[in-house]
Amino acid sequence: MASFVGLAKRAGWNVVDQGLSALGNMLLMIVVARTVDADAFGAFSVGFLIYGIAVAIGKAVVGQPLQILHSADSLSDFRVAVAKGQGVTIWLGAIFGLLCALFGVLLSGALAEALLAVAVCLPLLMAQDVLRMAFFAQGRADHATLIDCVKVVAQFALLFALIWAGVHNVGLLTLSWGVAAVISAMTGMYVLRCRPQLRGAWAWVGRQRQLTKYLLAEYTLGLGAAQFGSMLVPVLGTTRDAGAVRAGQTLLGPLNVLWTAALAFAVPEISRRPRMGPRRRIQAMSAVSGAMTLISLSYVTVLLLLPDAAGVQLFGDSWTGAQSVLVALGINAVASALGSGPGAMMLGMGLAKKTYRLNLVKAPILLGLLIPGTLMFGAPGAAWAMAISESVILPFWTYTAVQGARGRYNHEIEHLQTDEGMAADRAQNQQGSPTGVREGH
Repeated sequence: MASFVGLAKRAGWNVVDQGLSALGNMLLMIVVARTVDADAFGAFSVGFLIYGIAVAIGKAVVGQPLQILHSADSLSDFRVAVAKGQGVTIWLGAIFGLLCALFGVLLSGALAEALLAVAVCLPLLMAQDVLRMAFFAQGRADHATLIDCVKVVAQFALLFALIWAGVHNVGLLTLSWGVAAVISAMTGMYVLRCRPQLRGAWAWVGRQRQLTKYLLAEYTLGLGAAQFGSMLVPVLGTTRDAGAVRAGQTLLGPLNVLWTAALAFAVPEISRRPRMGPRRRIQAMSAVSGAMTLISLSYVTVLLLLPDAAGVQLFGDSWTGAQSVLVALGINAVASALGSGPGAMMLGMGLAKKTYRLNLVKAPILLGLLIPGTLMFGAPGAAWAMAISESVILPFWTYTAVQGARGRYNHEIEHLQTDEGMAADRAQNQQGSPTGVREGH
């Protein structure tokens, strides 16, 4: 019972943190949109998009490996891994920041201001997100919630201070958001008693490249298919079709928050139990899928029963289009929920090669259905293409995860972080590196 209560508390904090993060980002976009003109908001959106891409790459290279490979480490070893991971993240942030600064210098106007502001803060913006992932790996989602709360409070305090002072410059507004993330990252480093270690950081990534290369490739493939698919809808159909699909996806947005929370919770919980037997693994996988599916079915049912008056209040003229895709997108959401357990199980076991290959199969199925579906049926055709592709690949996710739980792929689960590598990291930190790990609780 105590173990169950502990799991429930950690799961609850994951949901609270993901909800807080999503709500903070949504309110940030609303406040900025109401403060600046359309061109300046577009510039801010470009900066936010670059941040989103950089953070996703940081998750693939650092955040997810921390969860998969280091969630069962001792506290001292975990801090070593986080310090190295933060060092890699800051290097990556500096590279992205330099590119942003270069384009900011070459361009002019609001876009240049936004890019230069992002360039300044990007290394610690990325570090803040990696610290969140580290707290998830440690089973301390409450600490992740703390640093996200610091970020949200700081960003809106700075934003409203600038707005009250009459500042509407998009560069300064963007900078205030970045500074809030810096404050949050510093708070996270203090709580974990760990600061970035730049020396030896790339060697740390190199020892995990068999995992990282598949995580990064999977992210690139998923992003490419999603973005290309989104661009095809208005090209093959109409802008009204694109708006209908986006409206439907917005209505289902809370389920994406829950899915992200479930993944952040389940992956480290599975990875820190490498000796879990096949039956327990399958039970854990079924529990994740069952809970997510029950929530998804309930939420989709509520949406389908939503009165037209409420829908029109939310989306105005776009409500009719959103209604036309809700059934298909609801089926897509339920299929994704059924696949959440298998996905978490495979990632928790380190089978990123398997998840990458499954997504490699799914991408052409999606695009192969999306093109004729949108051409013939518009938005409903595009939505059904998403639902069918997700449903078709679901049995393969389940079969592969069950086989993995039964030990079929144990030969593929390599020990990417070698004992020799960890020993080298410890020795380097014990020599008193100025950017190393600070011991203590």
